[in-house]
Amino acid sequence: MATVTLCPICSTQNPTGAIACVTCGAPLGADPSSAYSGALPAGTSLQGGMYTVGRVLGQGGFGITYLGGDIRARRPVAIKEFFPYGSTRRGVTVHPFGGLSAADYQNTRTKFLDEAQILARFDHPAIVDVYGTFEENNTAYMVMELLRGRTLGQLVEERGPLPESEAVRHIVRAGEALKVVHAASLLHRDLKPDNLMLNDAGDVVLIDFGTARTFAAGKTGRMTTMVTPGYAPLEQYGEHVRFGPFTDIYALGATFYHLLTGRMPPSATDRASGVELVEPARLNPAVSSDVSDAVMWSMKMRVSERPQEVSEFIDALRLSKIRTETPPEPNSAPAPVVHRPSWRPPVPYDGPYDLEVSGDDVRWPERCACCFEPSDTSVYIEHTGPGGFLGLFSETRGWDVPYCSQCAEHVATESSAPGGNLGGALAGVLIGGPLGLLVGLGSAAVSLFNNAQYQEKLEHLLRPTCAAIGVAVAYRGWYEQTHAFTFLNPDYAEAFSRENAAVTVS
Repeated sequence: MATVTLCPICSTQNPTGAIACVTCGAPLGADPSSAYSGALPAGTSLQGGMYTVGRVLGQGGFGITYLGGDIRARRPVAIKEFFPYGSTRRGVTVHPFGGLSAADYQNTRTKFLDEAQILARFDHPAIVDVYGTFEENNTAYMVMELLRGRTLGQLVEERGPLPESEAVRHIVRAGEALKVVHAASLLHRDLKPDNLMLNDAGDVVLIDFGTARTFAAGKTGRMTTMVTPGYAPLEQYGEHVRFGPFTDIYALGATFYHLLTGRMPPSATDRASGVELVEPARLNPAVSSDVSDAVMWSMKMRVSERPQEVSEFIDALRLSKIRTETPPEPNSAPAPVVHRPSWRPPVPYDGPYDLEVSGDDVRWPERCACCFEPSDTSVYIEHTGPGGFLGLFSETRGWDVPYCSQCAEHVATESSAPGGNLGGALAGVLIGGPLGLLVGLGSAAVSLFNNAQYQEKLEHLLRPTCAAIGVAVAYRGWYEQTHAFTFLNPDYAEAFSRENAAVTVS
């Protein structure tokens, strides 16, 4: 595999022997620690002391992002400074490089502010929050939500190719964010694994809109050339081109390719010269043919052959047969049989599943009890019954049930909804459809679904395999050392039965 040279300014991978970065033009070969960045000194105050800047979080061809402090709101923020590569700084004042006229610099800076203000209107959990913008030091600044997680690029570097179901989840969420951006007639233009960050809940957030530009659907126009090789489609290398949502779709597919294979795809210019784009399924046999085909569709060289809207690409992924099952270990004892209907069934729902376990050593599968994705948190369930001497006193017992952060959040959202807690929804009915949505009967459900705020938030949180709004497992109580539970997700009920040898199904 050919070696590459990493740009000390924008981190683009360049061919060995290159003397200048193909993306930002920075000279290569120097010690990165000695490269001129032009960054403001840590501790610099902005806007009359309203903000302060700290260390540099990142730098690209068009700007520098700092860890900052919002003094008035008393919170850490990310502050992005408009700073085109080649610019210099005298004191704190920015001066554009000689190849960029004063008029072009002013025009580009104005677009940076205009588009930041558009982004500030977005209220989507997968788009970084923009708190405000201002001009100072002959440049412009964007104050944003500070995300402290890892990027998908860092995740792949640490773990290698991601499991297909996990990669699909990240790409679908990023695609939903792009739909909102495109609806505002904006293109991101720099989607890549390093611009998708995982938040504390493990969900991706789209960041770095420094190269976002407006577009007129179906028209040819002039756009400033700004590319990240491997993720940018061929049209992005030109100036007078036809561009639209399909431009970002190529980058979304290229990002997906990287997540599934652990490899950055070849650049569009190399592909135009005959370099093959190897199908993901050939590089990683764990990738299903449906998903591999969807990636190749999104990365077609001709814009007319790609999906024209992000929703087309997302629909293709949701309809694909994604492998989420964990194969049984060889020579393992057969698990107790739990009747499992086909998923997303018509009403009435053939469930729930009542299971009993003898003994206090209950083993909980490390999967989310609601959606059956890998768990990273838990939800406490309890039951109060007779206890103490001769059962004369009430006693409460409980269990920490594994959940993923996203499903735990919709449990909390449901609990805070107007009308009360839907924890009793275990006695409800399942409405068929892609969400598999369990709705309890009674005023609480009516109140919840009459409230658009909670409806929208829950619909965003629910995954196609979610079993419930609210808790998906109920603790029904105990008799001596036998504990009774009710499960809504048939996958989790099966896994629970395999983990606990003394399971009986009632």
